[in-house]
Amino acid sequence: MKNNVLRLLFCLVLSLSWISAIAQTSTVSGTVSDKQSPLPGVNVIVKNVAKGTTSDFDGNYSLSDLNATDIIVFSYIGYKTQEIAVGNQTTINVTLIEDAASLDEVVIVGYGTSNKRELTGSVGTIKGEAMTTTVAGNPTSALQGKLTGIQVENPGGKPGAKGNVFIRGVNSLSNADPLYIVDGLFVNDMSYVNPQDIENISVLKDAAAAAIYGSRAANGVVLIKTNHGIKNRDLEVTFNSRIGFDTPSKKLDFITGQQYTDYLNQRFANDGSSTTVASNGVNTDWQDENLQSGIIEDYGISLSGGGEKSSYYSSINYFNQDGILIGSGFKRLNTRFNSEHEFGKFKLSQSLGLAEGKLQENNWYGFDGTTAPTVALRNATNDGGFEAPSTGVQGPGGVNQFGLATLEDNLETTRTLFASLKLDYEITEDLTAGINLGVDYTTQKRFQFTPTYFMSTVDAVRNVNELNDLTEFNQEDVNLLFEPTLSYNKTFKDVHKVSAVVGYTRFIENQNSSGIYGQGTPSNNIRVVGALPSNDQNILLGQNNEAGLISYFGRLNYNFNGKYLFSGTMRRDASSRFAKANQVGYFPAISAGWNISNEDFWKSETINFFKLRVSYGELGSYPDVFYPTQAVFLANQSNTSFGGGTANGLAQTTLADENLVWETTKTFNLGVDMSLLNSALTFSADYYSKDVEDALVPISIPSTAGVSLPVTRNAGTLVNNGFEFDLTYRKSEGDFTYSVGTNFSFNLKNEAKDIPATILGPGIDEDLRVVNRTEANGPVGAFYGYIVEDKVDPATGDFIRVDTDGVAGITSDDQTIIGNPTPDFTYGLNFNGKYKKFDIALNFNGVSGNEIYNLSRYYNILWQDGGKLTDVLNSWTPSNTNTSIPRASVDDPAGNKAPSSFFVENGSYFRLKNMEVGYNFGEKALGVDWIKSVRVSLNVQNVFVLTNYSGYDPDVASTNSGRANINSGVPGVRSNVNPLLGRGLDQRAYPNARTFMLGLQAKF
Repeated sequence: MKNNVLRLLFCLVLSLSWISAIAQTSTVSGTVSDKQSPLPGVNVIVKNVAKGTTSDFDGNYSLSDLNATDIIVFSYIGYKTQEIAVGNQTTINVTLIEDAASLDEVVIVGYGTSNKRELTGSVGTIKGEAMTTTVAGNPTSALQGKLTGIQVENPGGKPGAKGNVFIRGVNSLSNADPLYIVDGLFVNDMSYVNPQDIENISVLKDAAAAAIYGSRAANGVVLIKTNHGIKNRDLEVTFNSRIGFDTPSKKLDFITGQQYTDYLNQRFANDGSSTTVASNGVNTDWQDENLQSGIIEDYGISLSGGGEKSSYYSSINYFNQDGILIGSGFKRLNTRFNSEHEFGKFKLSQSLGLAEGKLQENNWYGFDGTTAPTVALRNATNDGGFEAPSTGVQGPGGVNQFGLATLEDNLETTRTLFASLKLDYEITEDLTAGINLGVDYTTQKRFQFTPTYFMSTVDAVRNVNELNDLTEFNQEDVNLLFEPTLSYNKTFKDVHKVSAVVGYTRFIENQNSSGIYGQGTPSNNIRVVGALPSNDQNILLGQNNEAGLISYFGRLNYNFNGKYLFSGTMRRDASSRFAKANQVGYFPAISAGWNISNEDFWKSETINFFKLRVSYGELGSYPDVFYPTQAVFLANQSNTSFGGGTANGLAQTTLADENLVWETTKTFNLGVDMSLLNSALTFSADYYSKDVEDALVPISIPSTAGVSLPVTRNAGTLVNNGFEFDLTYRKSEGDFTYSVGTNFSFNLKNEAKDIPATILGPGIDEDLRVVNRTEANGPVGAFYGYIVEDKVDPATGDFIRVDTDGVAGITSDDQTIIGNPTPDFTYGLNFNGKYKKFDIALNFNGVSGNEIYNLSRYYNILWQDGGKLTDVLNSWTPSNTNTSIPRASVDDPAGNKAPSSFFVENGSYFRLKNMEVGYNFGEKALGVDWIKSVRVSLNVQNVFVLTNYSGYDPDVASTNSGRANINSGVPGVRSNVNPLLGRGLDQRAYPNARTFMLGLQAKF
């Protein structure tokens, strides 16, 4: 691999070797400032020449080898661009003038660009630099708290894991993911993108902004533009290096071996048994054994530059995170080459990205609780070297999670090739034809091997493995895009600005997979599929899926004199996922804006920009499965015997609804944008309302129907509305320049309406208890159970359940909503400051008003197996009756383990997610002329969190863990669980980590 990396880097450098400097005659230097202080980071380039630099932290710059005829261009966001001829000057000091034209900053929107003045839709933007302060295996984590209207739920500190991204709340019951578009190509997520390569991100939140993408846009659209270099810029080489370590940010309090022995004896007494156990002298701290510190590394190098007609950018990056849980880790290697070229009337833009990710997971930590402390760390006499509960002092059952995670070998390898090519031809000055071609090719290999072992005959399903298990599964996804467009831009009489785009999309998805699960290779050292015995016990895996989407779309924008803005969009989608009669859907949108501050009557000197926006539109969604309208039959599922031989049979595993239609989201948005104090203060606010009709819902079928999987139906409506705003202030005071921004997103209502039947979430234990339910006129994925009083019954030690239905006696009808996993609001606070050569960035985020169902309390207080939290030391006993912890019991005759408010906790939190402090040595650092800058930094992530939640971390997104999908598929290839239906369920979430990193960035 190292040799391949070196060869690739050599090829990249070689391909750029044609860049050379043209000898000139003089040197010009100076200082760039505004009216108050020097300006760092100003772009200083020679017009029409591949030469340029940026001002350092003191505003200084220097350009050599210039001609008297050269023109130097000074540009900086928020200031007017200036051009100055060199002449015979050797010193040119420039004072840039602040400009409300920062509102003219280019914003990427669907099939084009706009600026903040002319936007009529709700669009959030973030620069690539803001993404790089968060070091994570998945860049979606860096969006947390940065943009209004976006909530990111991370799965704790799990390396490389994908979080749940919600744009303006829950907008569907089948798929919460937004549509991701990287350099014009539809992709499933942005996990393979190197954050260092991102130039900027736009998030399209309302129908006016997203309707041009029609289907899949109902959950919002995330547009990612990667770096393509800068024209008229000398070759610039940037080296990034960050290294540090993760450490557990919190540990829970578990009882010791002796305390566990006493707890068991009390439990025997509570259950009326005369049995007692004596301490075996073992006291294993399984939490300390499972949790560890881990190394995290992030190294990268990029090359960029350009000439008068072209630009280029290439990079290579390596990321490695060991993980704080034993048996977990993630590695990623990225390479990229992008470029843009102009040839007369032609413009060519291409993107090429390659990525390889290797994910190793700990599938067992917290599974059914934790291991009893009276179980020894090792047992050399057992096959595999571990033991599980087998004696009375070790509890009535349970597993050894540490042993299972240590023995199991699993690796998921994902390789991605992303390529897009866009060719534009300028037919006239106002009319441009373009074509966008793209391919997203992904291969995924899952390998899992569990050797033979013996730990205990108790709970033998997990504690004994007489035949080793091997799973190998390969999946190939190929997505192809063909998209011609025609764009028109024209201004008439300096007041009528018209722009339009029409286009056609053909998007084809192909998914092929194959694999096998079997048992019994000749040796635990032989871990290849070819060594599996050939018998009918092997399970063959695989599917061939294909789907197509054909679309026609158009948008017309009109701007009258910069005051009155109008936009209309229409998209027609046809998806093969529906039956032929229902394949087509139409999704219109209309929006308007009024730049009030451009009116003659506007005289305010404080508010320099004031705009109102309003929009209405419809967005569509298709089912998340390939063939929802066709019944599925599987081979070898219904075999029978004829004449002493086995005859293969087919079994129907799913039902299908041939009458499925598009899920439609009708969206209304009212917004305001303001800029005050000459753009020092900016403010935006939006009220939105979404009504989802014909919601696509996975409906569970009674087992008597003979099928195992839910059927997708148009089975209800959703209502979702909220309010959001963000506020940013920028200021320069002498050598100190800073910006502070805050954003709040209020979810006023998010509930299901007329769904025909209760939709159940995942099971939480081996008894298949369900906590999450979605019911008509109720919240999505709410927790249902009994409300219990804060104190147990002092006479019995059992929960006192509250009568909620008004009928005498406690029955199942008294179960009600005991918690809502959807936050009332989310928020972020971001601070960036520079003082001379120092810089600092602080990123805070938080949520409020949501609840978490804490399964750690369930398993580690009331479950019959495993170790216990120190809370059980306050359990009810005949001598300790004033307590909220019920009596310890295996029999549990009162049903204390049933879902109840005892397990529900406030999930609100406020976190300093990221802190970075840097120092830039500036140009000619260390006395070397060819070094442009050297910056060192200290980065700390998850610095602190303020919360009342008693679990590891309130940032919960772990639906697929634990019992949620253990009964599906085969080991190593489990079915994904819908995160919407099990939201807020702390199903053994990966503990969060605190990260410390030292960084070095050098530019040459």
